Amino acid sequence: MARALVVYRSHSGVTRHYGEEIAAFLETKGVSAKVVSVGECDMAGLSGVDYLFLGCWTSGLLIIRQHPDEPWLAFAREMPKLPSAFEGGPKVALFTTYKLATGSQFPRMRAAIAGKTSPPELELRSKDGMLSPKDDEALDLFIR
Repeated sequence: MARALVVYRSHSGVTRHYGEEIAAFLETKGVSAKVVSVGECDMAGLSGVDYLFLGCWTSGLLIIRQHPDEPWLAFAREMPKLPSAFEGGPKVALFTTYKLATGSQFPRMRAAIAGKTSPPELELRSKDGMLSPKDDEALDLFIR
């Protein structure tokens, strides 16, 4: 059975809920999924999964200067270098929740993990922490 790890940083609980929604969807597709906050994540377990989802709420000035918050960035700095997906490491996806716009959130998340993982192949975003039908389709394609 394929395994996924969903690691999140949430400010108000919306991003945590979105991560839980992602994991629940994966479970319906036969993927064993575990959800943990950045503070609870065992770094040694990052390379032992098939899919790695990294999520953070969008911090910033509503429509400009969006970025992951400092605890998520600290997690990214502490992450070990993982084998690429071609070398048996996990396929990587990013997710975020936001109020008005994601703006520069994904480019900044990508920059924070550059050289530590395979390039992320999926980016998911939600205002309310719920999966949309479009998210379902994207996740289904991602795990194939």
